[in-house]
Parts: sequence; C-alpha cells; structure tokens
Amino acid sequence: MGVPVTSPTWKNAYNMALLHPNVVIFSMDRTAAREDLFHWVGPVGQNSAILFARKGSDLTIDSMADAKEVSAIATTTEWWTEQHLTREGFTNLHSSPEPTENVRQLMNGDVQLSIFTDITIPEIVRNAGYTMDDLEPVFTVEKNYFYVGISKGTPEEIVSQWQATLETMKEDGTFADIYHSYLPHAEIDMLLKQ
Repeated sequence: MGVPVTSPTWKNAYNMALLHPNVVIFSMDRTAAREDLFHWVGPVGQNSAILFARKGSDLTIDSMADAKEVSAIATTTEWWTEQHLTREGFTNLHSSPEPTENVRQLMNGDVQLSIFTDITIPEIVRNAGYTMDDLEPVFTVEKNYFYVGISKGTPEEIVSQWQATLETMKEDGTFADIYHSYLPHAEIDMLLKQ
C-alpha cells in the first residue's frame, strides 16, 4: 500500500487519511462520528476514555454535567475523546495537538481536567516528565473499541485482505501473542469473538 509515513501529530495523520486513499492508521477508535469516514479492520482493542485530575485536587466528578462545569478540560486535537466531548456539548475544551501538553497543562493548573484513554495515558504521562502517581482518574466517560482505520478510496479487496489476515491471526494465536507482549494482563476474549 505504499511507503509508511510517520506523521508528527495525530491531526496530520487523521487529515491525511481523510483526504487520500491507501492510508492506514493503526489504531483508531471507531465512533459514530467516524463510521462513514473510513474502512474498519478489527476490532484490535478496547479502551476507556477517562477524565483525570491532578492528584490532591479534591475534584469530584460524578457526571458529564459536573465535567461541563469546570473551567477547562485539556483535549488532544481530533482524538475521539475530544470529538466525543464536543458532540456532548462541552464548551470548556482546550485543544492541543500534542497529548503531553495536556498533562503539563493539568499539572501547571492551567486546566482542571484532562481526558485520556486508559491504554495510552501511562506513556503520555511518562513522556511529559511525570508519573501516574501525579494524576488521578475521576470519571469514566465511555468505553470504546479501536480498529485499524483505512482511508476511503482504498480498494475494497485490500480492506478485505487486511480483515482476513487479522481474523487468521486471531484464530492461530498470533494476535493474542502480540497483544499480550504489550499488555500482558489485558483481557482480550471479546476481541477474539468479533
């Protein structure tokens, strides 16, 4: 399908996949807003979108309505978490192209909350120069499956080949081996059934 391209930001990769055929994004959350924008191969994982606060902030969030009342929530540009909050009517979002900037804003007190997925946050926090002990989860917004996203305009037979290969990997154990090499304790039974 071409030469792999490393994009400096998620927004650039996302826009490239929206505009050009034969672009593959690994991985992308499959949401209602994105459903008709891409071909989907998967699922390849599941994650939870969680609002995090700075540890010791004593911030209590019991609902989405509570989260709408804080003065600012850091989000990452074009991530499904940002798209979800926007669709839910949030007007207090502070978007940045780099997720590490969201951690810094949270720790500096520029925002009261930041939204990340449970799978991606440990590495993002580490890359921002902090540890998970510096943050605390305060509210789970949504659980979602993620997939390999393939741009429209890509021939259907290529998309079908990707899906068939994934299904073979799930059947022969290769998928589980690879998944557990990155997330040793992850429960993947539901992924293997889909």
